[in-house]
Amino acid sequence: MFDGKYILWGGEHSYFTRKLQAMLNYLALDYEFKLKSAETGPDVEARLGTHFIPGLETPEGWFIHDTTPIGLMLHTKYPDRPILPTSAVQRIAAHLLEDWADEWFGRYAITSRWCYPDNIAHVANGFYANHIGKFVAEGLTPEEEVEAANMITMVRDNFGLRACANRGCGPDQAEAVRQDFESLMKHAESHYNQHRFLLGDRASLGDFSFAGLFKAHIEVDPESRSWIDASAPEMVDYMNRVFDARTDDDDYLPDDQLPETLMPFFAHMRDTYHQFLKVSREALAAGEKWCELDLGDGPIKMRSLKYNEVSRRHIRNEIVALSPDERTAVDNVLGSLGVLDAYMLPALSV
Repeated sequence: MFDGKYILWGGEHSYFTRKLQAMLNYLALDYEFKLKSAETGPDVEARLGTHFIPGLETPEGWFIHDTTPIGLMLHTKYPDRPILPTSAVQRIAAHLLEDWADEWFGRYAITSRWCYPDNIAHVANGFYANHIGKFVAEGLTPEEEVEAANMITMVRDNFGLRACANRGCGPDQAEAVRQDFESLMKHAESHYNQHRFLLGDRASLGDFSFAGLFKAHIEVDPESRSWIDASAPEMVDYMNRVFDARTDDDDYLPDDQLPETLMPFFAHMRDTYHQFLKVSREALAAGEKWCELDLGDGPIKMRSLKYNEVSRRHIRNEIVALSPDERTAVDNVLGSLGVLDAYMLPALSV
């Protein structure tokens, strides 16, 4: 019924491209990774309706973007290889973990990539290679390397540093971002040392987010690699394990349990990303483009983002749709951790 090949359109340096690649790997789908380059980009963007990557071209000829709805679509399309639990606590936890990783880990990715001159110089060739339709392993000619050095300055100024400013993680915050990353990754290393995936022996959406961060950024950029080598070096192997994993008959933890090793993750999302969700929502409601968030070292400015309200509202709807018994279980476990509060605020129309 679903025979045929998928095409993953994106870039090797893209967090969400690599997230989707990990997902396709796990689902054991037949796919080809094609670069969205200067040549292919206009046609791909016209079909996707956006310049963002990745995009997924399905065997039926559809072009879809945004890894969260893509993941939900694939989960429904291939019920024999689920990537979301059926039990309520684990299912809501899976949504929370993915949303947190997708929207907060980007600060680690862009800070380490764009706030350090040596790192910027290192990624120049890879960015240019993908731009002209080459994979990084194909290499560049000396003439192309000159063009790469010129192009990366433009990418830094027009994208990289602007993205850092929007997320409150520019050069002035780089050390704080590094400390936050290293502290969190020590907990991640402990978790993945004991469990194959976030919720047991079967992958869920957030696992692909973790793997995408590492494959596109942490493992390959020298700055971020120095961060992980100094704090949780085994994470590189653990994330390669997740990236290369294939679906099997193993399952999530029994009886809707959550691993105890996830507790630091829930505390982190509650105290960081969820605080941003609240202040960003307030700013959007007031028509303000910027909000302020204090992560412990004084207030920082961040752009209030409509997409985060959309994703918050999606998870809110998932919680509201639970049966009474399911809602009681979710409130008892996740509500007691304080990780539902930001999602249960009234929805905004954005």
